[in-house]
Amino acid sequence: MKKRKCPSISSMSDSGTSNALSTLTESGLQLSRRRLIGTAALAVLAAPALRKGASAQAMGGGMGGMMGMEPGLLKPATMNAGAFTRPLAIPPQISGEERAGVLHYALRMGVGTSELVAGTRTPTWGYNGPLLGPALRVPRGRAVRIAVTNNLDQSTTTHWHGAHVPGSMDGGPQSLILPGQTFDYRFTLDPSLARRSGTTLVRRRARGRMPMPGWPGYCSSITEWTLASVCRAPGGVDDIPVIVQDRRMAADGRLLYMTSMMDLMGMKGDRFLVNGREQPYAAVPAQRVRLRLLNGSNARFYNFALSDGRAFHAIATDAGLLERPVEMRRLVLAPGERAEIFVDLSRDLGKTLVLRSDSGAVVPALNGAPMHTDGWDRNGFDLLQLRVVAPNAAKTVLPARMAEYAALRPDAPVRRFTLQGIRMMGGGDSGMMRMGGGVERGAPPDSGPGRMSLGIGGARLFSINDQFMDMAVINQRVRLGSNEVWEVRNDAMMAHPFHCHGTSLRLLSRNSGEVPEWEQGWKDTVLVRINETVRMAARFTQPADDAHPFMYHCHILEHEGNGMMGQFTVA
Repeated sequence: MKKRKCPSISSMSDSGTSNALSTLTESGLQLSRRRLIGTAALAVLAAPALRKGASAQAMGGGMGGMMGMEPGLLKPATMNAGAFTRPLAIPPQISGEERAGVLHYALRMGVGTSELVAGTRTPTWGYNGPLLGPALRVPRGRAVRIAVTNNLDQSTTTHWHGAHVPGSMDGGPQSLILPGQTFDYRFTLDPSLARRSGTTLVRRRARGRMPMPGWPGYCSSITEWTLASVCRAPGGVDDIPVIVQDRRMAADGRLLYMTSMMDLMGMKGDRFLVNGREQPYAAVPAQRVRLRLLNGSNARFYNFALSDGRAFHAIATDAGLLERPVEMRRLVLAPGERAEIFVDLSRDLGKTLVLRSDSGAVVPALNGAPMHTDGWDRNGFDLLQLRVVAPNAAKTVLPARMAEYAALRPDAPVRRFTLQGIRMMGGGDSGMMRMGGGVERGAPPDSGPGRMSLGIGGARLFSINDQFMDMAVINQRVRLGSNEVWEVRNDAMMAHPFHCHGTSLRLLSRNSGEVPEWEQGWKDTVLVRINETVRMAARFTQPADDAHPFMYHCHILEHEGNGMMGQFTVA
């Protein structure tokens, strides 16, 4: 049979990693034995679990459907009709109410409907509303109390992604909030880390099942604004949160989740939302504008760029300001990663430009097999239109120096982690064989918003150090107050974002090349490419006992929910 080769696509990311795509045949994919085993595992696992509620169109047909190459995702990436017709929604701010020296906040998790796509109503979940949630302004050094009420019909928790809080307040899967109950989170953010203030993701978690709650809409943020001279006002026209998510929808507006077996490799959609609306526009002043980028997708990577190719300046990473601004033209963010950029629009009054993802230049090289990417990954797509209007009264400046960070001196042995994808683990006792027919979801399988499927969770598919997530097992024990070096190697066939609870991370080295300047700030989620080893330093100042341990995991939600997560204590 005549073969045709898929062209090699070299990464244009800052680290310069490259990877060639595999060979295609007219009837399907040529796979190595290892890849074939992984594909067979998905077929064995997913068929019975996904049969209910999977549409024929979503499943596709023949080999293409089996490999997750649904017809709707293979089409060229083009703008949807009616793009940029609705304004960007800006999350409301909550600054807290002071009572007896404590700032009180209230969050309510509930159901609703949202217009994700213009003219279509979609059942969703949200904090203090039908979708996403407010931005909480939490100052460092102040005692806070956040009352989180669960108005859903299933148990859940709320995790403060990126915050330095004790394990008992971290919102891990051990801290369930039952339906109708309220949990009071009480903590004080360390005032010594003020220059590291950044955008913290507030995320709903669920014990014992796929962490799909981000799919129907749960996402919020805690933000401590710094550098008042840089941006006039937080959350205003020159300081804009940009929460980017992709979703898959049925014709009637319902969200679709895990409709194909390949969705276990990472759930992706073909609708691109910013702050809960498909391809909106934002009126921005003709001056420097601060965009707080947050990749809120389950599994999709974005290569952020501006449509005219202009440069912008990165000023902050997940957990705080960079030491100095870094000029860039593209910026790759994995799920869970955040970055803040300045865009100079001072000479663009009356013009428009678009924030987009130039995915084809980078994303295919992050996956070792073509079946892990879709048509959107291989091309590019628009996200947010910027309409430049008159400047406001305040002048924004970009300082040459923003922060100074002393190097951490490790005082403990290097701790090593290896990320592993689907593979045979000891013959018949493999993860794919052990899963069987009973998958723990923690709720009825179709109890998502609008009877959306909860998908598959609790399966033994992805591992760290040959260990699958087990709530009864503490995988690592860290000394309180210690400085450690964590070495993370990716032995899987695709890139993985590694996330750690309870602390922040400073990248020390990548064996694929130098750590780029924009990654040299404090982070809590780090992209680890195929066959790459990343070394990072961390200081552990927050306690976590056996009853409420911290987590480390891949931040592709379908990976962490199916084994790629571990637990550690700090004492």
